[in-house]
Amino acid sequence: MFEGILKGKKLFSFRGSENVLSYLRHFSNLMASPKKKLQGLVAATITPMTEHGEINFSVIGRYVDYLVEEQGVKNVFVNGTTGEGLSLSISERCQVAEEWVTKGRNKLDQIVIHVGALSLKESQELAQHAAEIGADGIAVIAPFFLKPWNKDVLINFLKEVAAAAPALPFYYYHIPALTGVKIRAEELLDGIQDKIPSFQGLKFSDTDLLDFGQCVDQNRQRQFAFLFGVDEKIFASDQQLLSALVMGATGAVGSTYNYLGKKTKQMLEAFERKDFSSALNHQFCIQRFINFVVKLGFGVSQTKAIMTLVSGIPMGPPRLPLQKASREFTDNAEAKLKSLDFLSCTDLKDGNMDACS
Repeated sequence: MFEGILKGKKLFSFRGSENVLSYLRHFSNLMASPKKKLQGLVAATITPMTEHGEINFSVIGRYVDYLVEEQGVKNVFVNGTTGEGLSLSISERCQVAEEWVTKGRNKLDQIVIHVGALSLKESQELAQHAAEIGADGIAVIAPFFLKPWNKDVLINFLKEVAAAAPALPFYYYHIPALTGVKIRAEELLDGIQDKIPSFQGLKFSDTDLLDFGQCVDQNRQRQFAFLFGVDEKIFASDQQLLSALVMGATGAVGSTYNYLGKKTKQMLEAFERKDFSSALNHQFCIQRFINFVVKLGFGVSQTKAIMTLVSGIPMGPPRLPLQKASREFTDNAEAKLKSLDFLSCTDLKDGNMDACS
């Protein structure tokens, strides 16, 4: 259920003088063979940066290999909250997306690009770009400054974005704690495919499990992807994952899967074989670490520090207004990871402590 997703066919770039008829033939073939449902663990990717706040594209290839080989995670969600997507320029977001698609080709199963923006035009531009470079799907948050005030207004916005990349699976990124848009996901999903034919699922980043459960219950006949993904500013996504799986989640998107993917997969495997006692033990073990770092203050900055610590890949500082994680936080997180047997001394790569301090 959670593994073995094969990559679907890709769109190719049709910039410049690309033959339009060739593109249309390729588009027709793609529509005739839809992608498989996005499921299992999806790493919400971090955007590596230099000490001067520039994007460090040079390490994304290593990052892809680390996710696949060390964590067993083959799906990614790019330019979301963890990736500081809304702190990047449109040009930077396009470059990051291109790098992930290029380096992930034939290695990753699905690459979903978050294309949400305050401007409809910018969101459409990002959506079209994602289609051009061969992404496997796009996701969009609700605009959060001038907000949609009801379901119909929000769907009209999402519809216009999806229309810019009609061949790509479209996912709604529901994160009301950050957008302030309180429209219930259950309400939004009612009849959404009639308005947005490419709609394929939901990234549910909220703690309202009643709403999540009703999303699943009211859409049993549809093959939607229900991806649980509570943002780390609220809780880490795998803290409540087992509860979401029981309610029908088909997968999960989270920042912790960058470095705890292998551990979380053990919980998924136990759940799949109906060994609920072992699944619960795995959940509790992961929660011990999450509970510890949440008390220290856990967010994007701290996620970057932990990922640097565990992987040895320099993720750098966050972009302002976020502040760099303190050395004290990193030291405490390292000690907790070791005490839980999540991290041994041999797991630490040379120099990574300096990189994240």
